[in-house]
Amino acid sequence: MIIQSTRFGEIEVSDEKLNTFEAGIFGFENYKRYALLQLDVEESVFHILQSLEDADLALVVAEPFLFKPDYEFDLPKMVIEQLGIQSEEDTQVYGIVTVRAQDNVTINLKAPVILNKRLNKAAQIVLDSYEYSLRHPLVKGGA
Repeated sequence: MIIQSTRFGEIEVSDEKLNTFEAGIFGFENYKRYALLQLDVEESVFHILQSLEDADLALVVAEPFLFKPDYEFDLPKMVIEQLGIQSEEDTQVYGIVTVRAQDNVTINLKAPVILNKRLNKAAQIVLDSYEYSLRHPLVKGGA
């Protein structure tokens, strides 16, 4: 499939990289379909969730475990059922990254994005724990 991105131009994406968020992503509830793209930078830990419905909407994401190795939570049963998760191998977890300035880059650990790689279904959830922040710093000096 060929998709359009304002930032990256025309991109060919395989079907296994396409994900559907039944409820959308917080703040972007009207946009349901996204492609998960690897940045061109070799071995980058960052990916892009590019909306298939709005070429201007592209979110930077990263696996939170790379920045907080002790990051853990239990998926609610409702989310497991909604996404059709059968095993841990089905899942991929990402946090949305925000860049406010060169020295203010954060990742949202409070509301991770959960992907079922097998079924290409996804959801963003809010964790009950007060342990995790919406703005966990990735760059020294970050908020």
